[in-house]
Formats: sequence, C-alpha cells, structure tokens
Amino acid sequence: MEFYLEIDPVTLNLIILVASYVILLLVFLISCVLYDCRGKDPSKEYAPEVPADTQPPIRLVVMQQGSPGTHWAKG
Repeated sequence: MEFYLEIDPVTLNLIILVASYVILLLVFLISCVLYDCRGKDPSKEYAPEVPADTQPPIRLVVMQQGSPGTHWAKG
C-alpha cells in the first residue's frame, strides 16, 4: 500500500516561499543575538558611548538694536 500526497504547484510554491522567509528570519535573529543588534563586532573593543545629555545645550541669542521702526525708516 503506497500513499501519495499530491500538492498543487501553487501551494508548493507558497510553502517554499514561507519556509524561505522563516529561514531568513531565523538567520537575522541569530546574527542579531551574536552581534548585539547594533551592528558591532563583539570581538572588537569600542570606545564607551557618550550619552547625548552630557553635551551643553545650544543657545540662540538675538540682539536688537534700537526700535524696529527706525531701521526701516533710514532707507
């Protein structure tokens, strides 16, 4: 007694497509775990990251001279 399971070619292509996406997802997750999800090689040493909060804030200083009407009246 032999048992053959016939699969439609479209279904077979769909199964292959889904399986390839699952394999790619697993490869990505494994590489993300190995490389710390930041694209850095764990076998190399990097300088410590400087937090952005330690930088002084940028201040914009606007200076006005005289009243606004007198500047345009001179022209």
